[in-house]
Amino acid sequence: MRQLVVGYLLLTLGGLAGERTVIINDEAGRRLPGAEIEAVLTPAEDPRLSSVAVRAGATDAAGRFRFDADDSLILTRVRARHAGHFSADADHRHGLGRATQPVELMLTLPRMTEGVPLHYREIRLTGLPAGRRIGFDAEAADAVAPWGKGRVSDFEFTIDSQQVGWTESPEILAELRRSAEGRRMDDQEWAESYGHFRGTLRVSFPRSGDGLRTSPAFWPYCRLKMPALAPAEGYASERTLAFDTLPGAESPTATTGHYLRLRSQLGDGDQPMSAHYAKIQGRIEAGPGRLAFRFYYNPRVGDRRLAFDLRNNLLRPAPSATPEERERLQAYEP
Repeated sequence: MRQLVVGYLLLTLGGLAGERTVIINDEAGRRLPGAEIEAVLTPAEDPRLSSVAVRAGATDAAGRFRFDADDSLILTRVRARHAGHFSADADHRHGLGRATQPVELMLTLPRMTEGVPLHYREIRLTGLPAGRRIGFDAEAADAVAPWGKGRVSDFEFTIDSQQVGWTESPEILAELRRSAEGRRMDDQEWAESYGHFRGTLRVSFPRSGDGLRTSPAFWPYCRLKMPALAPAEGYASERTLAFDTLPGAESPTATTGHYLRLRSQLGDGDQPMSAHYAKIQGRIEAGPGRLAFRFYYNPRVGDRRLAFDLRNNLLRPAPSATPEERERLQAYEP
């Protein structure tokens, strides 16, 4: 967990007044000298473009870029580039732009790696029954029938939730209920659309040797967000993930990802001799009767490479596929 936090974004208070520092590492934690940095600072009470200050330069031999800035300026964006590495572009989505003044920012630039052909689909499942195990076929990147077109259950998930309130005020809910769309909904659909739910997503693996492991690092400000190679060990046969559907609620799965080991063949000592590997990149969005995530699967046995060649999705849309189905097969992140 400590590596995940450091690899994502490290903001600390302290240091010299008026001095800020950007630190650049590679994915192994080594400092990167010579990285090009552009830091954008904005006055808290002055949104005019003319008031924006920019500090540009390069990291020194210790991988640090230091610059002076008045305490009234808020660091709102940092871009970083280095030859042979994925670039970074950190902004308000990654902890910047807040009133508390960060004086030290650490970013990771993972090394450039060649993408490989994978099975990719953005998963969007709805109408799922509560408390029931639902299988998922990794090769098809879809739930098993009748919730999808999958045939083999590589892993299973169960959603349990309880409504604890509403996501809108009583006044807004009353207005929405009077609309044509609101009048069309039955009570269950209305609750699932505007209810505040808390619950758990339980992921389990029926095959021995298979399992899930949270990524040891996640770089939300980079194009490549997870290490390109899936870990060889450390997979758990069952995991339970909490969720909260209130808008703005902190999600433990929002800034991380997961690797999966699937279709394991066991050898001596019940250790996997071979397996397939997959990843769930970024947020797993769960709620009552629904689940959404980005899924990547490598069909080559024993191949742990999971950086995706965006031009080579091994899943192809059917001739009758809708525009929405085709869009779900188009990845924009490796």
